[in-house]
Amino acid sequence: MTAGVDHSPAGGVAAVAPVTLTAADIAGIHQAIALFAHVFDNDDLDALPLVFTPGFTSAHHSSGTVVTGLDAGREYLSRRPSTTPDHQTVNTIVLVGPDGIVRARSRFLAVTDTGEVHNGDYLDVLERAEDGHGWRIAYRRILVRFPRPEDPVPLPPGVAELYQPTPANQPRIVG
Repeated sequence: MTAGVDHSPAGGVAAVAPVTLTAADIAGIHQAIALFAHVFDNDDLDALPLVFTPGFTSAHHSSGTVVTGLDAGREYLSRRPSTTPDHQTVNTIVLVGPDGIVRARSRFLAVTDTGEVHNGDYLDVLERAEDGHGWRIAYRRILVRFPRPEDPVPLPPGVAELYQPTPANQPRIVG
């Protein structure tokens, strides 16, 4: 992650030149997001670095659970109950803000062991992998839509707007 940059969805840096993404970048972003469900649902601890940056943060907005870093991610994954829902990630959009930060918003469906379906949004900040091969999630905020939390926690000011598609935040895609 870029030193000194707040990678939470409300964070960022001063305006920079618009980011141009290649078709391969878009595919790599979608690949990292799709890999999450496969890695998480199959308890594949060794594959977490294919999904997340070394210092990633994942914040479950409703429960307040926050996991930071690959070691904490492995610990969290290794102790989750067998009844944890299976995840499907759909309808991912990629956005580039005036701050140059690449964000993605995805819908998720989580099927419980009783057959119930829960859903929500993943709000992600993505970065190119340190080795230059692909993309990784640096920050993820998990928002539950249904079943609706009894006492919903409001998003910090400005967060929702960062993930709303507008003509200005659509990535320029080349080749």
